[in-house]
Amino acid sequence: MSADSILRCPHRPPCGGCALLELAPERQLSWKRERTAEALARFPSLRDVAVRECIPAPSPTGYRTRVKFAVARGSGGRAALGLFRPGTHEVLDLPGCLVVHEGLRPVLDELRGLLGRTATAVRHVDLRWSTLESRAHVTLVVDGPSDPRRVEGVAGALVAARPEVRGVGMRATAEGPVPRAVGGATVPVLGEPHLVEAIGDARYRLSPGAFFQADPAAASRLHDVVRGWLAPAKGRARSLCDLYAGAGAFAIALADLAGEVTAVESVGTAVEDAAAGARLSRREVRVVRAPVERFLAGLGPGSLDRAVLDPPRRGVPAGALRSLATAGPARLAYVSCDPDTLARDLDALLPLGLVPAAVVPVDMFALTDEVEAVALVERARRPWRPAVLGRYGAVVAAAKPAILPMHPQAEGEASLLLAVRQAEGDEELQPAHRLDVGTSGPALFARGDALRALGRAFESGSVDKEYLALVKGVPHKSGRVRSEAGAPGGSGEETRYRLERIVGGYGLVRVFPVTGRRHQIRRHLRRIGHPILGDERYGDPRANRFLAETCALSRTFLHLAVIAFPGPDGLPLRVEAPLPAELELVLARLTAMRRTNAS
Repeated sequence: MSADSILRCPHRPPCGGCALLELAPERQLSWKRERTAEALARFPSLRDVAVRECIPAPSPTGYRTRVKFAVARGSGGRAALGLFRPGTHEVLDLPGCLVVHEGLRPVLDELRGLLGRTATAVRHVDLRWSTLESRAHVTLVVDGPSDPRRVEGVAGALVAARPEVRGVGMRATAEGPVPRAVGGATVPVLGEPHLVEAIGDARYRLSPGAFFQADPAAASRLHDVVRGWLAPAKGRARSLCDLYAGAGAFAIALADLAGEVTAVESVGTAVEDAAAGARLSRREVRVVRAPVERFLAGLGPGSLDRAVLDPPRRGVPAGALRSLATAGPARLAYVSCDPDTLARDLDALLPLGLVPAAVVPVDMFALTDEVEAVALVERARRPWRPAVLGRYGAVVAAAKPAILPMHPQAEGEASLLLAVRQAEGDEELQPAHRLDVGTSGPALFARGDALRALGRAFESGSVDKEYLALVKGVPHKSGRVRSEAGAPGGSGEETRYRLERIVGGYGLVRVFPVTGRRHQIRRHLRRIGHPILGDERYGDPRANRFLAETCALSRTFLHLAVIAFPGPDGLPLRVEAPLPAELELVLARLTAMRRTNAS
């Protein structure tokens, strides 16, 4: 295919699966590079990070070795298998889809006939092809209980007609108004439950539903980027961790780079796959079943030389980033399928002493607008300097990132206090007030008489604060919340608020705490039925999860926007801090999602 040629597809429109189909190949690559650069540019701290040219996919067609299609009644006694028509739940039949691996196309065609002749409520199909074995596995996703007897007839007929199908399983749809082909365990129905795939000379066992790159040939190029960054100049590293390891893709491929290689994964079937893959590849890999955050919290300072992060689309929890930075890897490869959450996490790593040297987009999903990128991260050569919002004699106002605690909470952990002292060259500075981990905004530091004067101002109520919070639902235009006797924090607590605007069905409120008790704002907003989004302790778990998965929310949406206090000369001072980029990102994605749904 020439560089200027454009592929044609009989299913587009209306199919929206290959959003970049009408662009020439080189323009597709530049689009993905620009998308990555735009995500970084949202964060002022990342605007100078180099974004390299996008590495092309080996082939723009026939590359998808895993396909998840919805199923519906078709015409002529055949079922329709394909994607939903954009904005609807109508299934578009997609025979001959350009990106589906050629080995899966006849299997899909056979399923169209079989499912068109059966009354079994198969709602989705999930197929995987092994390029190593030239075999397929098919999972039938059904409504109701996962009883293999319900699909034995379909499974037997499929294997008889298509002997390359070496196994069939079944899974129940996820609950909800629209059945989804996710969640739940796959129950074996017929044949072998696993496939084996290869990337280079590494072998991987894949269970049904296992997370693994859909294009093994493109994954080889991705592995080359990661290897090139993590390989020591001489010899081997002491230790390497593959975090969010899935089936152990990076741990197995990079096992020769370090004396101790560990794959960390929380899903049981993936852990079993990773261990089996290491044995098949004859590689020494320790496989640990644990949440990444808990595993990293158990590492000591400086215990890690190299690491790979390959998280889900929502990115990495703040606690895991803090623990990772404390573990002290000299180099880190962060593999991401969402440029926005990648940029958000890279920005969060800066105050922790880890900086991106470059970001490399890799085209893992040709013709689509899906963007994969690898951030090449290393230990900072210079200490991070917090943004100073103002200096007033012996008082310093610094912008606190949400990820940093005010004080060190563990040995070797970064904190705003240590950063401010180092930047100002003043070891006597102390924080004049509390600002929780997970909350951003101006933090006041002082020493001597100025510190004592600020302490008296806080005690007397002479300090005014204004917070911005995004809450569930839409509250009244303004209101006041008071604590009753016996409530947490005691009686006399008072919080006032004003609705600033509505964003995507949620309320952005400006909050004025009249008193300043621990977690007061968070408790009071929950009490009136409008908990702060992203708040793990007082918030709504379903709303938090939804915004984490769709809008890149990774923290409590609470920001100290204004603090006003008496200055050293007694005159009032007012320090303002704009909403940080990671929260502006949430608002932007909420707005875009609302606009898309409206259209």
